Amino acid sequence: MEKRALLAFVLSLGVVLLWEVFVAPRITPQAPVQQTAQQEPASQSPKTTAVKDGKAPFVKTEGDSKTSLEAIPQAHAQAQPVPIKVWEVDTPLYTARVASAGARLQSFQLKKHRQAVDPHSPPMDLIPAHGAGYYPLAVDFLKHPQWSLATRNFESQAPQRIAIQPNDKEALLTLTAEEPGKVRVTKVFRFAADTYTVQVDVIVENLGAQGFTDRVGISSYAVPFEAKQSRYNQMRVSVLQNGKLENLNEKKLGKETPVFKPPVQWMGYQDNYFLQAIVPLKQDHYQLVPRLVDQKLGLVQMVLLTDPFELAPGSKAVIPAQYYFGPKEMAHLKLADHNLDRALDFGWFTVIAKPLLVFLKWLNNYTQNYGIAIIILTIIIKILFWPLTHKSYKSMQVMKKIQPKMAQIREKYKDDREKLNQELMMLYRTYKVNPLGGCLPMVLQIPVFFALYRMLYGAIELRHQPFWLWINDLTAPDRLDVGFNIPYLGHGLPVLTLLMGVSMFVQQKMTPSSGDPRQEKMMLLMPVIFTVFFINFPSGLVLYWLVNNVLSIVQQYWINRTV
Repeated sequence: MEKRALLAFVLSLGVVLLWEVFVAPRITPQAPVQQTAQQEPASQSPKTTAVKDGKAPFVKTEGDSKTSLEAIPQAHAQAQPVPIKVWEVDTPLYTARVASAGARLQSFQLKKHRQAVDPHSPPMDLIPAHGAGYYPLAVDFLKHPQWSLATRNFESQAPQRIAIQPNDKEALLTLTAEEPGKVRVTKVFRFAADTYTVQVDVIVENLGAQGFTDRVGISSYAVPFEAKQSRYNQMRVSVLQNGKLENLNEKKLGKETPVFKPPVQWMGYQDNYFLQAIVPLKQDHYQLVPRLVDQKLGLVQMVLLTDPFELAPGSKAVIPAQYYFGPKEMAHLKLADHNLDRALDFGWFTVIAKPLLVFLKWLNNYTQNYGIAIIILTIIIKILFWPLTHKSYKSMQVMKKIQPKMAQIREKYKDDREKLNQELMMLYRTYKVNPLGGCLPMVLQIPVFFALYRMLYGAIELRHQPFWLWINDLTAPDRLDVGFNIPYLGHGLPVLTLLMGVSMFVQQKMTPSSGDPRQEKMMLLMPVIFTVFFINFPSGLVLYWLVNNVLSIVQQYWINRTV
């Protein structure tokens, strides 16, 4: 029974690993969505009333507002007007650049995170150069696409370099463009020293002599943050609506363009470590629309779409939103507010994984080495579960000893099911063993184990953090450079992973036998299967598994000698 439970546990883990690698939501390039920005027919204009300056101009259409694919702004790469002007904003956390073309963010470099583990590697840019000029914060008028505000040159009197010191509250960057006699569009960027959040207010002012009716779409664009993608670092679009987090996979985005109607807390594009998110500040008046638009780039367009509005002559509409460009660190996500910390999602085990991550960071404050912190955390968890695992292993050992007696009883009473069960229960009472005694302790440990697995799999705190010797990045596969390429493995030998496989094999050999040859063969194959699975897994996760196996071997050895 216990052997079967162990086999079930191992197989369950295998299913989870396969899900993470092959099934879990991620973004990969799809066929481009063909689109044309079309002017909405006048007959479909909502019944509105002009409002004076200072009042919210947003109105609801009669009945449910529907958004068609044609009503979503066309994806715009940034044009290059001559001369182009760039404003650089430098803060303690990042350096952002805003281009005059469309008043769009051109780069957002994180000072505390590098592109590669090499200390001379450039800073991580969440608006990477391989995005081919599809820069965030493009503004479009849906009824007047011919104005091309997404690519028009904006002007500003601000200095081209703005430095924000740690004690500064915030800095403003204001850029303006006009369609003469029609509208003036102003973008006000609000940068702060202590957060990765940038607030951008888009202000639309009616310069005409008549009322102005339209809808505004503000498009953010995202491509994979790293040019070289790993199947283990999953890209996905996430939406938090009514407190429910939805991760959109490639199948759904490839087949349809979902429209998320208000209220929506935020929409973001993320991988395991970084997040680019839109947070609407007038949730009752905005729809959020994500879609794939380019097959080669894997380009995602995320549109903040306002309700229809009408402006009286001389009046203004303010469209405020916050944008997060930063790491998925719990402290910064909480500081950004709006439940952005929900992006740090560990699935079903989030409620356990987040406290474990906090504790791991606390340990690292003392060890100054996340590898050592992982080892200590594994030991502590093993100690906490020691009584349960001891009971499980002891029960398995006793069950192994009484296997011959159980076989005799089954043979003797094979034709009398009731008598067979009575004799087996009497045997269990005689040896004070519960046939399920080894299962329950293992079941209780499963949530903690999977929470640790999910936490170590996606914690940015481990990114580019060294452990020892050849392991210089706990989020990368371990490879000991041997001077030549190895088929499937690349340039290096996965020493830590091979040690993990050996430890798993030793553990299986020490586990009491069930007596079933088929189960025995399956259990002996597990170390090989898991070694193959783990070859390209983050070395921090492999380290945890190896240490856990070694501790289990020690515990099993001690029990085998004392029982």
